[in-house]
Amino acid sequence: MTSLADAFRRVWQPRKPLFWLVVGFQILSSAIVLFIQIHEPPAGLRLVLGLLALTNTLLGWWLLARLWREGGSGS
Repeated sequence: MTSLADAFRRVWQPRKPLFWLVVGFQILSSAIVLFIQIHEPPAGLRLVLGLLALTNTLLGWWLLARLWREGGSGS
């Protein structure tokens, strides 16, 4: 079983562009949700922005899984 430090090292890879792409997607999703909460746009726009935030989050998690797998190869 891996320790918490090993798990953290598999994800924390600031020299890889994929790491920064994951961070960017998560920040963008958070910003979209914050915008929705603060400005309370009309229902149609809220739905579109919510779907965009959800898509960004899912894409970020998928990229994180790729980063996790690549981190286990000793890079």
